[in-house]
Amino acid sequence: MLHRFAIVFAVTFLATLYSQAQSVDHFVQPDWVAMIDDPSVNYFDALKAYDNYWKTHPKPTEEEEEFGNPVDTKGKSEKVLRREERERERESSRKKKLKGESLEQVEYLKYQSKRFENWALEVKPWVQENGHILTYEERTEIWKKQQEEL
Repeated sequence: MLHRFAIVFAVTFLATLYSQAQSVDHFVQPDWVAMIDDPSVNYFDALKAYDNYWKTHPKPTEEEEEFGNPVDTKGKSEKVLRREERERERESSRKKKLKGESLEQVEYLKYQSKRFENWALEVKPWVQENGHILTYEERTEIWKKQQEEL
């Protein structure tokens, strides 16, 4: 009796694992996401990885693009404005079709993309010619030297 129970349990367990493996869309985190948190990352390599990723993947829209930005309508023709509106509607309908894990992935990439762009702007003043980003300690040392000179 115990032997039968173990076999039924094993078969059920394996079937559950197999069905979950088939339904899960295998999402691989892009390299540039991890590069943000690596203190020894080369700035130019991170930018290159980010740009290369978006060459082969659809980039998520920003909030301004989703809701429309009345400021950016100046100097644009009516034809261009209509095209931009159609693109926003297409993106909106695509998002409505997404459900579950796919929607989570789009939102995750949107967040990480914004996070990366903010990181790139924040560290840009501290990038050396070779792409090395100065550490906090190096920045502090520069600041101390400047204070001594004053």
